[in-house]
Amino acid sequence: MRQALSFVLALLMVSQMGPVALGADSVTNQITGMRAGTNIEVHLKNKQTLRGARGEVSGSGFTLLNSGAVDRQLVFDDVASVKQLDKKSHTTRNVLIVVGIGLVAAVAVVAIHVKKCPLGC
Repeated sequence: MRQALSFVLALLMVSQMGPVALGADSVTNQITGMRAGTNIEVHLKNKQTLRGARGEVSGSGFTLLNSGAVDRQLVFDDVASVKQLDKKSHTTRNVLIVVGIGLVAAVAVVAIHVKKCPLGC
């Protein structure tokens, strides 16, 4: 009888720790771990998605800063997930596009010149 009672009590304790063990507190840790001004995308439990920069953090929530709209105070309990947005640099892509256009232009100039003067004027 004692073993069964101990098992039931242990099961109740584990079920109470479930949300913490499964990462319910991870949203709070993620947001507080980010530096102020970090661009984030916040998914709320009501299926709404918000984007902005992380502002001031308090014990119960944080401020989501929007450049074109009003800043919003969000409570940690309302947040389902948060994702940090990285601004990607397109420098390499832009350089390759310019080089490709330059090569196409050079080939076109050479082809036109060869067509006008096939034996090298």
